[in-house]
Amino acid sequence: MREIYYTYNNEAIASCAMLSILQKVKSMDIARACLILPFLLDDRTIANLKNELPIGMGLKDFIKEQQRLFVSFNKRYLALLPVCINSLLMLRKSGQIKIEKDIIDNSSINLDVMGLGERFASIQQAVPNFLSLFQNLSTAQLYQILKIQL
Repeated sequence: MREIYYTYNNEAIASCAMLSILQKVKSMDIARACLILPFLLDDRTIANLKNELPIGMGLKDFIKEQQRLFVSFNKRYLALLPVCINSLLMLRKSGQIKIEKDIIDNSSINLDVMGLGERFASIQQAVPNFLSLFQNLSTAQLYQILKIQL
């Protein structure tokens, strides 16, 4: 991916996005955490996730309705994997998370009152819909539905 993509999607915004999710769910496995950034750091996906989703809409329905967003999902996943790992390491070193069998929220930061800019505010608006798409699926099911190829 181009250098601009990395500059726009850096460890700082990635760490905030990860922490925002972890503060809501309290813990998750590492493989599942690696799926957060391709969703929450893509502006087109955020624009769609900020809108109210129809009741009962699942991930498969969302993908079917927004196919253009998922044409390059695997490429985004692979490009953001190093950013994800670096973000998790930064959050662990700063004491915001614990990494054991799962990643566990240990944060003392209140992201809701920090004023971290318009882009992060948009990400936070999308978090509830993002979580609703993921909540009833196992990590293995998510990887299969999203057609992740390593």
